[in-house]
Amino acid sequence: MRWWHPGAFAVVAASALAAAAYRTSTAAPSQGQVAKVSLADVGLEASSLDKTADPCVDFYQFSCGGWLQKTDLPDDKARFARFDELQDKNKLVLRTILDDASRSAATSADAATKKLGDYYASCMDAQAIDAAGTTPIKPLLDKTTKVKDAKSWTAALIALHQLGTRVVFEASAGPDLKKSTQNVTQLDATGLGLPDRDYYSEDKYKDKLAAYHDHVGRMLALVGGFSSSAADDVVAIETEMAKTMKNATERRDVDKRYNPTDAGKLAKTVSIVDWKAYWKAVGIDVTKVIVVGTPAYFAALDKLRAKFKWPQWSAYFTYHLVQGQAFSLGTAYDDEAFAFAKVMTGVEKKEDRWKRCADATTAALGELLGQLYVAKQFPPQAKQTATAVVDGIVAAMGHEIADLDWMSAATKTTAADKLAHIVRMVGYPDKWRTYEFDVKRGDFAGNEQRASTFEAHRVRARSGKPVDRGEWSMNSFTVNAYYRSTANNTALPAGILQPPFFGADRGVAVNFGGIGAVIGHELTHGFDDQGSKFDADGNRVDWWSADDKSKFETKTQCVTDEYATFEAEPKQYVNGKLTLGEDIADLGGVKIAYRAYQTQRANAATTYVADGFTEDQQFFIAFGQIWCSKDRPAEVQRRLATDPHAPPKFRVYGALRNMKEFDDAFHCAEGTPMRPAKVCSVW
Repeated sequence: MRWWHPGAFAVVAASALAAAAYRTSTAAPSQGQVAKVSLADVGLEASSLDKTADPCVDFYQFSCGGWLQKTDLPDDKARFARFDELQDKNKLVLRTILDDASRSAATSADAATKKLGDYYASCMDAQAIDAAGTTPIKPLLDKTTKVKDAKSWTAALIALHQLGTRVVFEASAGPDLKKSTQNVTQLDATGLGLPDRDYYSEDKYKDKLAAYHDHVGRMLALVGGFSSSAADDVVAIETEMAKTMKNATERRDVDKRYNPTDAGKLAKTVSIVDWKAYWKAVGIDVTKVIVVGTPAYFAALDKLRAKFKWPQWSAYFTYHLVQGQAFSLGTAYDDEAFAFAKVMTGVEKKEDRWKRCADATTAALGELLGQLYVAKQFPPQAKQTATAVVDGIVAAMGHEIADLDWMSAATKTTAADKLAHIVRMVGYPDKWRTYEFDVKRGDFAGNEQRASTFEAHRVRARSGKPVDRGEWSMNSFTVNAYYRSTANNTALPAGILQPPFFGADRGVAVNFGGIGAVIGHELTHGFDDQGSKFDADGNRVDWWSADDKSKFETKTQCVTDEYATFEAEPKQYVNGKLTLGEDIADLGGVKIAYRAYQTQRANAATTYVADGFTEDQQFFIAFGQIWCSKDRPAEVQRRLATDPHAPPKFRVYGALRNMKEFDDAFHCAEGTPMRPAKVCSVW
């Protein structure tokens, strides 16, 4: 793998382009000259384009049509996008690391290598897993299958929560929205087997609910000892739960999720739980303030518990136990879990076992594996160079805030302060996490239980302790990035710092259209419809003036309304309210990245035209090509209900049709789909 060299980003990219231009020209370019190069020279893929498509009509097809035609949707994928394409490449690197660790684990003196190798090897031993069957979870089954009174109901609940299985409700710890430096005890509704509350009540999901019912019945039949009506019982319990839960759109409202109470009031609201014993058992040092995400759900919990008989609860607990552990229980359970996944996502076959075992090892020992990945793939100087790119995007966003015509001077000052205080985490953590649990080579189910129990306890143990703003929520090899409002931090893992997002021998325009837009997207989250509610320290504070807020809401309503017109599948439209935050970030991210690119190239001695495409056009093609994706219809339906991101096509279509710079670059006539009469602009 080829990595970039240390030094200023603009200089690195420009020198690489100069070399490419020299190879295609008889004379070196002089100042002010236009150099003709190929798309490959600047880092773009000519084969991914569809030049028969009009970029002003459907830019997604124009930039991705060739990729869509040449790329098959793998049978083991519900969605295959450029992110997945790169993640698969990263996974091959992980496979080499894990295979080597597995072979050397028995003799290795390195504790990390041994732990990783033994975990991965235990997962790859399908024969041993089948032979063990449900024996490794027998102590848990003894609790879930024998619920007969209030005491045994609580024992089953606690046992599953210790394991990290989300049933009935979830107890966790996280930042207090009003005091972001402190972690507090948090409770919220959970425990459904379907993706969202609406699956239990809306007609369009009837087939999914029916399939879920049958799946639950088959899974419980594998366990044995349950009546033929057990699936009815599980679905009935979850349907009742769903009535007082929030759907995906409602959960986006941070203010309605922040409902502080205390231990005394909670005990009066929910009397079926011995809270003192519960906190101790699951490892939570309960704080004075307990934040409840869905008060209506907890207010109904006593009646919910009483409405169903003990055997019905036994079926509910047992199903969620075996569904959560299906991969580690052998072929029969794993096959049934996959059969249901096929219905929900349209995927046609399981991933290769080594891929699933790499994922299982990642889930259990992610930062341990990340250390070896970084040592192999991400040299120290790469972090410095990538940090410089982030700094360039931050500077561009600062200028964008300063130039806004709808924000007051006082609010701009506060916004600039928030931007300056964003913690920028690039590549990998400064301090790696440790994993204090035993791993046994021949015990995959046991390893899975110990890993999930350790992680659940680690998260809950944060209750009452200071927030670590430098803690990562993604692994270093992940192809993604994120922004967290309560910590006012952003992370750009090493895994995404590769083509088609970034590369040493790619043009400045192409790199900013790729990774620059990703970074800009994440920074914009600090100022989207939710991030704008938090200050520089991550506290929930209204720092906008009333007039600013009114103008902002008018602009965001434009975005909501526009995206709601996008038809992802016949008669299935994007939920503009659900995707609003991500849509704002897409619009702002690409705009800020464009500004940063223009700044970098403002005094360039030579401009490069790649197979007839100007640098501005290269920027937008690069942006389009990072979103090429194929999706199964069932997966589109699921994501429309639960995913806060618009489908990839509309992330390109929606963002660029609102940019005058795009229209100018491709000379789009007014009234064409990519240049509508009404445009939306927030940042």
